[in-house]
Amino acid sequence: MRRLLGIILILAFSKLSAQDSLATDTSYLSLEQMLKMTLSYHPVVKQADLINQDAEARLKQARGGLDPKLELDYSLKDFKEKEYYNLLNTTFKIPTWVGIDPKVEFSRNKGEFVNDQLEIPVENDYEQVAVGFSVPIGKGLFFDERRNAIRQADAFTQIAAAEQVKETNKILLTVIKDYWNWYLTYQRLQLLSQAIDLAENLFDRTLIDYEYGEAAVVDTLQAKINYQKRTVDFRKAQLDFELAKLNLAKHLWSENLVPLELQQNVLPDSSTLFQTPSDRDLKEGIDFAVSNHPEINKLTGKREQLDADIRWARESLKPQIDLSYSLIDAPVDADLSGSSIEFGDNYKMGVDFSFPILLRKERGKLQQTRLKIQSNEYELAQNQLEIKNEVLGKYAQSVAYQDLLDQYSGVSSNYRRLLDAEIVNLQNGETDLFKLNIQQDKFIEAQTDFYDAFTKWEKSKAEYYHMTGMPLLGLSDLFEIATNQ
Repeated sequence: MRRLLGIILILAFSKLSAQDSLATDTSYLSLEQMLKMTLSYHPVVKQADLINQDAEARLKQARGGLDPKLELDYSLKDFKEKEYYNLLNTTFKIPTWVGIDPKVEFSRNKGEFVNDQLEIPVENDYEQVAVGFSVPIGKGLFFDERRNAIRQADAFTQIAAAEQVKETNKILLTVIKDYWNWYLTYQRLQLLSQAIDLAENLFDRTLIDYEYGEAAVVDTLQAKINYQKRTVDFRKAQLDFELAKLNLAKHLWSENLVPLELQQNVLPDSSTLFQTPSDRDLKEGIDFAVSNHPEINKLTGKREQLDADIRWARESLKPQIDLSYSLIDAPVDADLSGSSIEFGDNYKMGVDFSFPILLRKERGKLQQTRLKIQSNEYELAQNQLEIKNEVLGKYAQSVAYQDLLDQYSGVSSNYRRLLDAEIVNLQNGETDLFKLNIQQDKFIEAQTDFYDAFTKWEKSKAEYYHMTGMPLLGLSDLFEIATNQ
């Protein structure tokens, strides 16, 4: 009877460390498929895309300061069959990057009480054309508010691009961690499922031995306790697996923001996307991180904005002197017929001047901007050091987990041998159920440690590329199709 018990235990335990025996309708969801779906449909990724679109809208808005502008001013007063005035003035302005703004004005002014300054001779049919320009020759000549706004918006596009990379990488890393958590809970569930089968067979065989007088009552009690413990552990593993599956499923979306669910027959696989970084990868990763990490790019973009601010602050120390000059009815008149240009005749001009005596507002703005630039430099240096150290730390962690994985694999294999030997000893009557249960616990613990080290290894590799700040965690080529959808 004991020989029969040993054969049954060997057959039952042979499934304990084997690969999953699954139904033919089982399908696998790989990490690559999961990430491609995330990049294509995840709301957070779509929201990150809006950051770039918002930056483009800001830049377009800032460039609107250079849009040509058409202005019209019309007023009329007619009282008791008397036309007091009928005034029409239209202006077409063309702002330019250099600050010299050409303009064309058309005026038609008539009536019995038209201001002398606005009066147009009747022989001109009360109509007049003026062609000229306005230009700041003090503050605003080399740099002005609209050019500052464009530079600010242009620098913001770099900040927005960095923020998009940061948010996309963040959600990809979260998906990767959740995927490997799902994988770990699945492997533990498989281990305990096989263990509970073994414990049940052991309990049934012990009852048979007891009936034939080959086992004591205490053996049946011990086998039952072991079976109950395996059942409790299996139920806990089931709960952990379901929670991990639900946690991963929250990242699954289809088009039109339709959430998806993971079906019961969908299981994880162990295929990897990342290699353990080499020494060469480390050097390239650090070089990339200290120059192109999203946080570094954001600070660089902020510095460009501050450079534009300080240029405008320095320009604001100059006096405001705006000069305007227009030729009247030249080079064309109201009938659009050409006429000669004579700068000493038929013109109008104006000069606007202002200058704050103490310049406290302007000097305070300049000082404040200089302090912001200094603060930006400090923050940049600190972030570069922290990011470099984080990359080094993730690299060391990844290499260490790879070494641990080899060790855990050896430990698990050796515990398997011990358990096999204990089963043979039980068959030969040289051991008891207590020792067998201990060896089984040790094997399950070692195999669980192996899977735990494997998932931590996979996470650490992804964390390394996340810390370098590489777009799409360095998988841009792999996900090129997904990102173009």
